[in-house]
Amino acid sequence: MKITISGIRGVVGHDYTLHDAMLFCRGFAGIMYSKTCVVSRDTRPTSKMISDVISAVLTSCDVDVLDLGVMPTPVVFRESQKYGSGIVITASHNPIEWNGLKFILNGRMVNTAEIDRIKGNTGHASDENSYGSTIHYTSSYVDDMFNIIGYIDEAPSILIDAGGGAATDIAPDILKKIGCRTGIIYNKCTRTDPTADNLERLVAESTGYDAGVAFDTDGDRLVLVMNGMVQLPDATLGLGVASAIRQGHRKFVISMDTSTLIERYIRNRGGIVWRAPVGEANVIDKMIQNDASVGGEGSSGGFIFNEFNHCRDGLFTSALIASMIPKGIAQDVLREVTGSTIIREKVAGYKDIQDKIMRISTEVDTTDGIRGIIDEDTWVLIRRSNTEDVTRLSVEAPTPDRCRNIINQVRTMIHDI
Repeated sequence: MKITISGIRGVVGHDYTLHDAMLFCRGFAGIMYSKTCVVSRDTRPTSKMISDVISAVLTSCDVDVLDLGVMPTPVVFRESQKYGSGIVITASHNPIEWNGLKFILNGRMVNTAEIDRIKGNTGHASDENSYGSTIHYTSSYVDDMFNIIGYIDEAPSILIDAGGGAATDIAPDILKKIGCRTGIIYNKCTRTDPTADNLERLVAESTGYDAGVAFDTDGDRLVLVMNGMVQLPDATLGLGVASAIRQGHRKFVISMDTSTLIERYIRNRGGIVWRAPVGEANVIDKMIQNDASVGGEGSSGGFIFNEFNHCRDGLFTSALIASMIPKGIAQDVLREVTGSTIIREKVAGYKDIQDKIMRISTEVDTTDGIRGIIDEDTWVLIRRSNTEDVTRLSVEAPTPDRCRNIINQVRTMIHDI
């Protein structure tokens, strides 16, 4: 089981059980600022069972549950700004046999100190005859977003592939609300991670649309298909950043594994950029420290716009990108924030190869694992995953051959130890 700022995750029935879910939920009840908690789940086969248990535990701790049913993570973040607390039953992009919990306080993911308190099981059962209630609740998320994005008169066409996940119903509702013409790919089984999928059907069928969008299981990650190809997840972040710059924002926080082209795009327009360790909560903490209202992670296609939501929000980003399609704005931005090659792979185990990375780098940053700057267009990052028991290896370079050569070189370094 993984217990990190990204939440609690494990393989159900193996290293993550209903008993675990009960203990963590009781611990969370003990640190809540309010007596109301918004709860939703993704579409994994085990999510409904876990959701029922979570609701029972919360009500036994005298907490009222607002049950959204199947609903993406960003919706709970938005609603928890109103009600104080939220829990999402999901393992996000992890494989289907996994599940877990995301804990939210006042619209933000819990931090490391709060995770430690949850692990300490500081919660308690309610006094006798003092229980909360469970209410089936409808979110105002779609209307809230419409108030930000508005109506698009040009009616761009968007093909939606929610992968059978929590965004299946709400994503079309959002895009239709802002004036888009939509098509939907219905999936019989849940595809958890669009960043690890070649999305063949979406690519083929989106040729008749202005764009295609794919979501992960809980709807916070977004992958874009335009110009007949799957764009790197960094392109999703780049489009969000470009929109924020057009609105006058100049302070940005991006993760250590985000494309250099995104950073360059910001700096060329007078913006300031801070790099944060990978992980949504890490990015948001850095945003708070530097009074930045915009951030994100290139590797997850995650764009964070604090004026609307304090999390990666694939739903909001899909609407934002749709609003940039008219007048060719999205295409112009894509030309600037794409063009390099980025390869992201998993490696079993973890070994310290800092000395070897220093030999091929002009600069090394150990903020999050080991990030070696090879030249102004090329870098390598080796870090432990926040969500799986693997090491993440990422490289960006100007050409595919150079990128693959560096990947192979680093893999040899790891295996030689």
